[in-house]
Amino acid sequence: MKVVFAVMLVLLGGLGASSAGAQTRYHCRDANGNNYSLTRPCLAGSTTRTVEAGPAQPSYSYSQSSRSTVVRTAPDVPDHYSYMSGRCRALDENIRNAYTRKIAPDVVQGMRNEYRRDCAQEERDASDRFYQERRAGDRQRREEERSAQMAAQSAREMDARQAQQCAESQRILNNKRARTDLTEGERADLKRFEEAFLARCKR
Repeated sequence: MKVVFAVMLVLLGGLGASSAGAQTRYHCRDANGNNYSLTRPCLAGSTTRTVEAGPAQPSYSYSQSSRSTVVRTAPDVPDHYSYMSGRCRALDENIRNAYTRKIAPDVVQGMRNEYRRDCAQEERDASDRFYQERRAGDRQRREEERSAQMAAQSAREMDARQAQQCAESQRILNNKRARTDLTEGERADLKRFEEAFLARCKR
């Protein structure tokens, strides 16, 4: 019976039902399975679970100037958006896109009040977490870059040492080849030296 009565209130809201002392409460579930409740229909992308009517709660107050204000919002999604709850993300999305969705200015102001009351601290915490993780990621990336640079420098130094050793081995090999008075043992040593040189320096 409560649900039927609430639906009638929604349909007849323009006839002054809300001013008669009743307020409708919408219990919603977003796409991520998070549950939340609002005093207006569930936000886009959410499912309405139940609708209840109860005693009027202190509502938002709006000035005439706020009713005539054109609301424009930034389309960019905040960096810390994914760290916030489904309800606060939904509120934030509707506030940011209120102009394109043609949401009435007084409704937007009400959502802003609700967001400041329920989501401001959550947004600060989400922002802190995002930037902490980004700083940690930056530190890890810098450490990995330093490690890669050190490994590359070590490899260059090793290549330079090997090139120097091979150049010295080539000089010794040329001198031994130029000799004509080598004994049988020295010729055997020369052959082993030459094979080792080719294996190390001519790859």
